Amino acid sequence: MPAPAFKISAAARPIVDQLLARATTEADKKKVNEVLRKAAGADGNKVISAAEAQAILDTFKSAAASAGTLDPIALGVEKSAATVASMKELANLDGVSSLFTFQDGSVKDKMIAELNASVARANGRPMEINMLIFEFQSDSLEKALVDIAKKNPNVTIRVIGDSGQATDSGGNALPSILKEKLPNVQVKYKKDFPYIFSQSAGRPVYNHGATQGLNHHKGFVTLIDGKPDLLSTGSFNWSDTADTKNYENLVFMRNTDSSSRRGIESFTDEFAGFWNNPEAALSPNNFANFKSQKWNELLKANGKPPTQAKAKPDDSYAPYSPPLDRSADLNGYRARDLSRLTELVGATLAKAVTKERTTNGRFTSVEDLQERVPGTAALSAETLAALHFGSGLVSVNTASLEELDNLGFSKKSAQDIVKWRETNGDFDSLDQLKGLAPQATLTRLKDKLSTTDVEVFFNSRPFGAPQGGTGYGSSGSRTTPVMGANGQITSAAPNVVVGATDLFNRAKAGQPIDVAMYGMSVGAPEYNALVEAAKRGAVVRVVLNDDYTAPTVAALKALATQGLPIDVRVQKAKTMHEKFGVVGDDIFFGSANFSGSSSTKHSENRITIKNEASTAKAFQGRFDEIWNKSKVM
Repeated sequence: MPAPAFKISAAARPIVDQLLARATTEADKKKVNEVLRKAAGADGNKVISAAEAQAILDTFKSAAASAGTLDPIALGVEKSAATVASMKELANLDGVSSLFTFQDGSVKDKMIAELNASVARANGRPMEINMLIFEFQSDSLEKALVDIAKKNPNVTIRVIGDSGQATDSGGNALPSILKEKLPNVQVKYKKDFPYIFSQSAGRPVYNHGATQGLNHHKGFVTLIDGKPDLLSTGSFNWSDTADTKNYENLVFMRNTDSSSRRGIESFTDEFAGFWNNPEAALSPNNFANFKSQKWNELLKANGKPPTQAKAKPDDSYAPYSPPLDRSADLNGYRARDLSRLTELVGATLAKAVTKERTTNGRFTSVEDLQERVPGTAALSAETLAALHFGSGLVSVNTASLEELDNLGFSKKSAQDIVKWRETNGDFDSLDQLKGLAPQATLTRLKDKLSTTDVEVFFNSRPFGAPQGGTGYGSSGSRTTPVMGANGQITSAAPNVVVGATDLFNRAKAGQPIDVAMYGMSVGAPEYNALVEAAKRGAVVRVVLNDDYTAPTVAALKALATQGLPIDVRVQKAKTMHEKFGVVGDDIFFGSANFSGSSSTKHSENRITIKNEASTAKAFQGRFDEIWNKSKVM
């Protein structure tokens, strides 16, 4: 019979032979080979590994044991579909995983596990953990960070907390961490003075309305020797309350897919801009001096004597520049990946690696690489540590001309693809590439292409600024194609508002839109876009938290009474702190509510993941869970 359309690794060969021995006819052998082909492709290559072969063999053994009068081979083929699906899920090529409170244990504990897993991946190499966090009131998370810092001098931890975290009242963790005086931990606070003078108290008192902008982010990024490693973000504040009493989400993005890598890089860029802006974040002593100065100004303005607190010494940190990523993605199509690989292993070996990848697909691990390209077995541990094993997929929504060209598109086709998405927005499916490239090219490259698009939107407002901006990083200097209310694609500043309105404006008649939002104001642009979508016939469901949302609930109910396809429920049993929406296979989530403060004052993020069915399915399941447990209004 002809050779199977996949490569069998040496370790897998005896297992494959056992499996094929179960098939007594050529027709059955062909069926088994087809199952093996699908198993090999579950992780994005054409190589059946020992683990993959064993999983299929175990499936056929189980089928044979339970077949009875049925054909064991036919039953094995049938059951293998579930095995292959499970293998594909475990491969997690997009690098995205989502967690929700009250499902599968403590979200907080899983965050700690992910932090420790990043440290383990670093394995002594230089590592950074950069955090932007609104609320940090968890003893176990505090202990985890302190333990990491004490046991791993290679790890530098930087944290920007909200101004409200600068005191140790309420169990705030950052002042306690600073008391440890750890040389590899640096902390700053958002520059803000949310106080007004109280005549009855005779002194300044906290007033939420007086804030010039909270640091409302809830996440961190890790970098290993400059390589983007992990992003963690969502609605989840770092507190026991969030873990045990609130509906919350937390999403991890690992540097596997190029779209996920872009998300990690965006957060790293935003963190650096935030950290380096003296009107955005201040070191502990400098923040205390700033607060004391503003406090005294408020006292004097109201006829009260100033305090006599002594100024603290300047404790400014050095400016922060993210380190250069010196890794090489063996499965990537950037020019820098090939040049970096050549630098690491030499031109001859780099050519052999590239040829093997082109023929049989992505490399999954060092072990996979060394078996398929034996010459790499002699590489040093340091060189192997600099190799990265990405998904091997290229998103037509995010790829540069260079990547499309290196993947195998002609220069004209690459230019046409980029021009199309700039004019029309994201590709929803690969079918839309027809006419932009020859069919033969599309057929040849289809297994290497995706339409997944991860984009991060930011809002920010430095102290004293007249209005908010689109982040402290480079996002403020770029635009992104979004759909407007008129159905036309325009270039807009990438703020948190358009991260949601773009999806709402794309929704068509009959399409469901499900939104779970802690805070929603009828004056917010996102609210108005949601209503306009309903007027076009989109079917809208909204779950809101019980507190402070009565006017919005009333407005939505009134629209439903007028005949719009809108339904609203309120969560009363628990705090509904989620901030996400699902529109088909597209989602948005992050720290931002639908409010004027979120879009004009606070430091916020909102992430969109488009054309990614598994993540959309997870968020849809979460919405349905909350919907079914919320009160009909």
